[in-house]
Amino acid sequence: MQTIRSNNTPFWVFLIGIVLILLSNSLLTEGMFLDGVTYACISRNMAEGLGTFWNPHYTQTIGPVFHSHPPLAFGLEALAFRLLGDHWWVEKLYSMMTFLLAALLIALIWKRTTNNLRWAWLPLLLWICMPVVTWCAANNMLENTMTVFVLLSVYLLIISYQRDNKVWLFMSGISLFLAFLSKGFTGLFPLVFPLIYCVFDERRRWIQGPIDMLLLFVELAALSGLMFLVFPQSLPYLKEYIQVQVLGTGLQEATVATRFSIVFKLMGQVLISLMIVMVLLIVNKLISKKTVKTFEFPLDRKWFIIFLIFGLTGVLPIMLSVKQRDFYMLAAMPFFALAFGHLILSLVNAMLLEIKPKTRNWMIIVSSIILLVGMVLNVCHIGKYGRDEAFLVEMKKALKEIPENEIIEIRHEDFSQWSWHAYFMRYGKVCLDASRPHPYSFSYHPKS
Repeated sequence: MQTIRSNNTPFWVFLIGIVLILLSNSLLTEGMFLDGVTYACISRNMAEGLGTFWNPHYTQTIGPVFHSHPPLAFGLEALAFRLLGDHWWVEKLYSMMTFLLAALLIALIWKRTTNNLRWAWLPLLLWICMPVVTWCAANNMLENTMTVFVLLSVYLLIISYQRDNKVWLFMSGISLFLAFLSKGFTGLFPLVFPLIYCVFDERRRWIQGPIDMLLLFVELAALSGLMFLVFPQSLPYLKEYIQVQVLGTGLQEATVATRFSIVFKLMGQVLISLMIVMVLLIVNKLISKKTVKTFEFPLDRKWFIIFLIFGLTGVLPIMLSVKQRDFYMLAAMPFFALAFGHLILSLVNAMLLEIKPKTRNWMIIVSSIILLVGMVLNVCHIGKYGRDEAFLVEMKKALKEIPENEIIEIRHEDFSQWSWHAYFMRYGKVCLDASRPHPYSFSYHPKS
């Protein structure tokens, strides 16, 4: 498909500006979602030699040996702490790096499927319009790391098919294995990509899909066996993870009333992107001087269907569990964005061809203003709190009197305040206990 070579700069500037605006309340501020603080504690501890890769340590009173998730994301974040030191912003920087790597891989996949990197702003814009994407980027979720490896696995699979070379398939299997070690079974849905691709690729026999999927299964089994052989401690680790997190809370701890809840969550996540698609269709119908077919080129149709079905395979299996959260879908979100991007690429290209020079100049001005607003908002938030301000202020006052590596006493009714445990460990390397008296104590009564 021939696309116009100019006028993409305003869209890239607009994209960066929107990202900065969406992250302005959390990028350079203190405070983070409970899970993100917990993972930062474990990673920092690992970097400082408290706990190991196969035996991560959280606190002395909660998770002295933490096997609730696979350890790779902790290990990678621990490298960031080892390189940069123990600062409150290290986990935010690591989280943003995974966000940027995911964006890069989305752009590279787009280039592979359209032969045009300049237009990668289109799927990226549709991607960041999904609320969970920037929320996870600001909150240090394990899904961030897993998403990078999932995208890398798919990118390598596409190269394998385009070059007809099984070496890339093997490399994709390694990345898939790393996705599993980052967050678990939710990172394994790229196993079905060969099946979907070969069904919709007229140049390839459908039987090749199941064969390649089987090859990936065999490779994952071989890599797991090698890991258990080289690192014997990995076997009991993953056994406990499966028993507790997958078979235990994963199937029994309900966070939703119906298994179909994840479908409604998905609809909420893609709503803005779908609205953009619909608005473009309506505007094109009203202003276009000629009829533009959305599926003008076969390439658009094939990749739209592949990515749409593949995205659903990353979401619908979550219905097996009654423990469902929005961020469990994070690794599937890029593929919905890529699908929608292919859906409207021909349309957007045709619309931009009709834009007059004066309008293009205004586009540059508006995009620059949005970028400036994003930068100013982030600067204005430096030194502020993004969440949990009242508690963090009180906790910091208390930590001035409490030495590191202490265990402090709290009330029994406060022990289930899990964010307290995370923040005290993260900021002061202090553990909380309600089972017996300690020299130091802490209580917090938020003002109503």
